[in-house]
Amino acid sequence: MITKAIVPVAGLGTRLGPVTGAIPKAMLPLVDAKDRIRSVVHCILAEASAAGIREVGLVVAPRQKQVIENYLAAARDAGDLPREIEYVLQPKPKGFGDAVLRGADFAGSSDAFLLMLGDHVRVADAGSPPCAAQVIAAFERYGGVAMVGMQDVGAEELPRVGVARGEPIAGGVYLCTDFAEKPDAAAARKRLVTPGLPEGRFLAHCGLYVFTAAIFDCLKALKSSGGRGGELQLADAQSMLLERHPQDYRLLKVAGRAYDTGTPGGYAEAFRRFSVV
Repeated sequence: MITKAIVPVAGLGTRLGPVTGAIPKAMLPLVDAKDRIRSVVHCILAEASAAGIREVGLVVAPRQKQVIENYLAAARDAGDLPREIEYVLQPKPKGFGDAVLRGADFAGSSDAFLLMLGDHVRVADAGSPPCAAQVIAAFERYGGVAMVGMQDVGAEELPRVGVARGEPIAGGVYLCTDFAEKPDAAAARKRLVTPGLPEGRFLAHCGLYVFTAAIFDCLKALKSSGGRGGELQLADAQSMLLERHPQDYRLLKVAGRAYDTGTPGGYAEAFRRFSVV
């Protein structure tokens, strides 16, 4: 059973300046239909807890730690946070992959773990479990080295997301056969069309991943070669993992939608959507 999650929130949030020059983007507020005000990171951790996660490795920048720690301590009475939160420091922004790799000791080397993007919040379809719970359940059923949460998007969203091609297995689960980070429309139409999706729709990441420790092996291999542009990218590690384990890398089209709070438009959309659920 998967009980640990890594949640990187150390990003600078430059697209949301100047407010993120004063507070971490993970602390931006969302208001729900019950008039409760919760930060973005609170919403992410609440989803993790509802999916059965008991321990979280929260990857933070040193300058963020105190304000996030103070908030989460004050939020304990809400009763919707994981039991244990361990703070993992990322001193400098060196890529999403670097943040994930810093959580390797926390995650351990024997069990699978949940990875949640620190700026994506999700709303499950009515009557469906939380999206994180859906991805965990799919991994526990099918196993392998990865189960990545996906949603279908149109061509206009391709420049902002990682996109994969899947061969249908059953019940929204796919075997991943190709992957590209932020492809253009021509490349997506040529390489990344998933059978069964409507024309012009593609499977894109929704900020949820279940990985085994095999992802850390890929990240370490990339780090030893210097990374890309001085940064360590998870997308490169995913491509390596798919190449190494082509029969064990799977995708799940979740019943729900993700909202990227790391952009002004995405944050505004999340704010509107959360106010009615």
